[in-house]
Amino acid sequence: MGFVMPRTLLLLLSEALAVTQTWAGSHSLRYFYTAVSRPGRGEPRFISMGYVDDTQFVRFDSDAPNPRMEPRAQWMEQEGREYWDEQTRMVKDHAQTFRLSLNNLRGYYNQSVSESPKTRVTRHPISDHEVTLRCWALGFYPAEITLTWQRDGQDHTQDAELVETRPAGDGTFQKWAAVVVPSGEEQRYTCHVQHEGLPEPITLRWEPSSQPSIPNPGIIAGVVVLVVTLVVGAVIWRKKFSGGKGPSYSHAARKYGEDDP
Repeated sequence: MGFVMPRTLLLLLSEALAVTQTWAGSHSLRYFYTAVSRPGRGEPRFISMGYVDDTQFVRFDSDAPNPRMEPRAQWMEQEGREYWDEQTRMVKDHAQTFRLSLNNLRGYYNQSVSESPKTRVTRHPISDHEVTLRCWALGFYPAEITLTWQRDGQDHTQDAELVETRPAGDGTFQKWAAVVVPSGEEQRYTCHVQHEGLPEPITLRWEPSSQPSIPNPGIIAGVVVLVVTLVVGAVIWRKKFSGGKGPSYSHAARKYGEDDP
C-alpha cells in the first residue's frame, strides 16, 4: 500500500445555558467550540463563538493575527481590557483541551486501514455506432472519492452518468461513472480517480487487449430468445413430419430381439 495522506478531523462541542431575565423574559446563552485538524500545516484551528439568543456577541479564532476573544455586538464593546484578557485566557484553555482531544481522536481513527479503490474501465455496446464506457471504483474507504471523464484531455464529466457512492456491504464503498462514446473512439476517453487512499490521482482508459467488452444486457436477452425460438421450432418441425409418432428405442429393441433367430 502506498503512502496515505492523513485525514482531516473535526471536533465540535456546544454548551448551552438558559438565563432568566425578569425584565425581558427568558433568553439563551450558548457557546460553540470547533477544532479542525490540519495535517502538515501546524496546530489545529480552534474557533469559539458565543450567542445570546440568535445574536453572536463574542468570537475567538486561533488563525487571527492576534488571537483574542473579541466583541461581536456593540453592547459588548463597553467591557474593559481586564474582562477581555480573562475571556481570552479561558478560551485558550478550551483550545488546548480540544487539541488534545483531537489528537486522541486521530490516533483512534488511524487504527483502521484508509483502503485504496480498485479501478477498471469496462465497455458496453449500445448499438453499431455507440458504446458505454464505465469507470469503476470498488472496495475503497473512506467514502469520499472523485471520478471524472476527459475526452482528448478536456473535461467531459458534464455528459457522464454518475451514481451516488454506495456501501459495498463489507465496510467499503463503490462508485462508477459512465459516458456514451462513438464506437472506435474509446481510446480518446480517460477516467481520472482521486482518493486519499491513492498516493496520487490515477488515469484509466479502456484497454481492449486486457479487458473484454461486456455485452449489452439487451443483446444477451435477444440472443437467448433467438436460441429458445430455434429449439422450440426444431421440436415442432420434428413432431410435424414424424406424425407425432414413432417407435421408441425400447420398442425397436424388443422387436429386433424377437426376429433374431
